[in-house]
Amino acid sequence: MTAVPLQRVLPFKGVWKKLSAASNWPILIGVAALSCLGVLSIWSDTRLDGSSEGPKQLVFVCIGVAAMIAFQWVDYRKIGRFSWGLYLVAIALTCYTLLGQVVTVPFVKEKNGAFNWINFGPMSLQPAELLKLGFVLVLARYLRFRSNYRALPGLLPPFALCFFPVAMILKQPDLGTALIFIPTLFAMLFIAGAKIRHLAAVVALGLAVAPVMWFSGHHELRDAHTGVRSQCRVCPNVPVLNHLPMFVKHYQRQRVLAMFNDDAGTLASTGMQQHMALVAMGSGGITGKGAGNVPIGRKVPEGHNDMIFALIGEQFGFFGSTVVIVAYIILFAAGIEIASNTREPFGRLIAVGIVAMFASQAFLNLMVATKLMPVTGVTLPLVSYGGSSLLASFMAVGLLLNVGQNRPFVMANDPFEFE
Repeated sequence: MTAVPLQRVLPFKGVWKKLSAASNWPILIGVAALSCLGVLSIWSDTRLDGSSEGPKQLVFVCIGVAAMIAFQWVDYRKIGRFSWGLYLVAIALTCYTLLGQVVTVPFVKEKNGAFNWINFGPMSLQPAELLKLGFVLVLARYLRFRSNYRALPGLLPPFALCFFPVAMILKQPDLGTALIFIPTLFAMLFIAGAKIRHLAAVVALGLAVAPVMWFSGHHELRDAHTGVRSQCRVCPNVPVLNHLPMFVKHYQRQRVLAMFNDDAGTLASTGMQQHMALVAMGSGGITGKGAGNVPIGRKVPEGHNDMIFALIGEQFGFFGSTVVIVAYIILFAAGIEIASNTREPFGRLIAVGIVAMFASQAFLNLMVATKLMPVTGVTLPLVSYGGSSLLASFMAVGLLLNVGQNRPFVMANDPFEFE
């Protein structure tokens, strides 16, 4: 009996041929490991309370894989023609969620004090996740054939492309997602050839403004017993700061202070999420308690979402946590290799932007889970629960594979060379 080749049994044989490229295997292995650990951990966290998050996450992964194949199949230069369309649609959807703060609009409701979701029955969409990918594509398309950003005034358009969506996302509010845009912008500008002294000047300006933003404005306090509201000035000794807008909200300030306070009151309120995450993670020891065994992890707020790394640590211990970190390192190293060997500027910038986006998001989530940064509410890419996050992540992976498989066929001069 003659064996039938796999390509004849499965549809779209061209896709399977492209996916089998040598440069794609490290990325596919890393994505598979992260997605499997995510589904297993979410299923373990929710199986006892009758929740459907586990099966839904598996469906999200299947939809994400289909999106990855679609974005890997079509040449990335053709996808680039729709960059502005994706960016503007994501901007419009984000603006629509902000309307929910002013008037009642269909499909938008407050969730945990934020207006960042568009709900369609049991399904929901977070436009900010798609906006991250749209931003990478638009910025890559803008920078690909220009050199004006090598002068300080030329940095204004790229920064405008970044700070406009960041301002809207902060208004929702969603600090974690907004923070991801900044390192992505700087990484892409650096690779495109922006001068280091200009980027350093922008960073220095940001550091100089940070104390002003921390102490500006005033926040409203509410007495827990009487319900009386009162205004509290952050810095009463500097009157000029009291007339500025409040950039850092009261709950954000409390999260920062909770990192340095281990009293019983803090651990029972503001600092409880990170404290319980560390307890769950540490209880796993070296080898963990076994798959599906997360008695402490179920008590962690948002355990299947922002703090899913704690569930992995409890189930699989130090070894499981190491697998997550190694999978990300493989994914990032493969992405950097693709970017460094891509001569076409648009493809190189896409690869750099996607790697920077994934790296900053993973770094931020892991730092929060280990109490090295205050809670920001950012998901662990390809692992945490959420259809929008998974869809955007798989689409980004598809683009990264796309650039890697097409680089031998794209002839161009060395990108971003200047006198």
